[in-house]
Amino acid sequence: MRGTVRNVLVVARREYLWRLRSRTFQLATIILVVVAAGVALSPILLRFVNERVVSGDRLGVYVDQAAPTVDVVTALDRLLDVPDPGAAAASSGAGAGAGDGAAGRAFVVVAVDDLDAGRADVVAGRLAGVLALERGPGGDLGFILYSKYLPFERRTQQIQQAAAALTIQDRLARAGIPPGDQATLFAPPPFETRPASPTDSRTGSAEQLLGGTVLGFALTILIFMAIVLYGQWVAMSVAEEKSSRVMELVLAAARPAELMSGKVIGVGALGLTQYVLVVAAALVAIAFQDRIATALLGGGGSIDLPSGLSIPLLAAFGVFFVLGFGLYATLYAGVASLVSRQEDVNQTIGPLTIVAALGYFVASYASSGIIPISSPLVVILSFVPFLSPYIMLTRLALGQVAPWEPVLAVALLALSVAGALWVAGRLYAAGVLLYGQRPGLRSLVRALRSG
Repeated sequence: MRGTVRNVLVVARREYLWRLRSRTFQLATIILVVVAAGVALSPILLRFVNERVVSGDRLGVYVDQAAPTVDVVTALDRLLDVPDPGAAAASSGAGAGAGDGAAGRAFVVVAVDDLDAGRADVVAGRLAGVLALERGPGGDLGFILYSKYLPFERRTQQIQQAAAALTIQDRLARAGIPPGDQATLFAPPPFETRPASPTDSRTGSAEQLLGGTVLGFALTILIFMAIVLYGQWVAMSVAEEKSSRVMELVLAAARPAELMSGKVIGVGALGLTQYVLVVAAALVAIAFQDRIATALLGGGGSIDLPSGLSIPLLAAFGVFFVLGFGLYATLYAGVASLVSRQEDVNQTIGPLTIVAALGYFVASYASSGIIPISSPLVVILSFVPFLSPYIMLTRLALGQVAPWEPVLAVALLALSVAGALWVAGRLYAAGVLLYGQRPGLRSLVRALRSG
């Protein structure tokens, strides 16, 4: 037993250090760390570019002699006072003072005295568009937008919505309703949603539930990427050593089961190292987000962590991460041992990747509401070991589980890992010495019998 553990650790250490020293891994890790930090700081960076480089689009407003009963420029400026894409996401982290003035806004509304001159300014690029107002025969306002925007673009829709709101204000003013009373007419009523079942654990505001959805989706993506990426590392490592005949020498010092276990542990530890570095870079960027925002934008603020993030959920993520990777990686190693060329690896491990993708898509659709998260199908699939790392984690993030459900899912997943070790061990023991055969169902059954 002691010799077996020593052999497994030697193989794991060799696999870990050999890949850790490769330039490909180091370059990929550096790129991922930079990307992770950039994504964490993307709201600030987008707002910095927006405020320093891209000012709000200047929208000219031309009013004919039949002017409305409200100040058009002021009203449209208020109605279109929306942040530019990217600025809204950074506003909570950069403070209120960073968005003063025109910087960070999608539009800057200005008056235009001559329509032809305004259209010429649009052609020359000095204005993004000119909105011409006129009063129709029935007394309602009419609008014509001369701009570079296409009819279906987001900013065109914003201008159209603002024009509709301006028309309603004008109608109410012509009807004799004071401006103070106009606001109360369109004030939204109190509205909340509650689960129909008294046992449903979904509580909190819409923002909190949305935060749980986004969080569950993000954790599911992390597990899926880890299983597919690092599982393929294991498979490629097995095929690489087998094609170079190095495995025959290694088998003289270690048994096939020890070699397979060492590879899974070594590659898993290496993948975990890369994940820790990437996550650490993102966390450091988030931790210093306020200071970076102050340095770049001159504002301060606080950082709101995703709602639903808790120690139990992170612990569940760690358990499902380790067990899910162990389940797939051992099977990846066993199946990859049946091929003699690295070119055949993707074809052989394809069914496992499809199963992993199936769990990921079901979890994604359930978290986004495309599939009801409480449907019997989703509940049943969350206990299937190959799918539970994705679906059960999503249900946990949304608060859709009873306390005993994740415990049962983890127990079934652990038993499946033990079974996968037995199956993969037999495949590996027989497959590492098979050369010149194309992988197929017959060779798979033969390897299971002879392993």
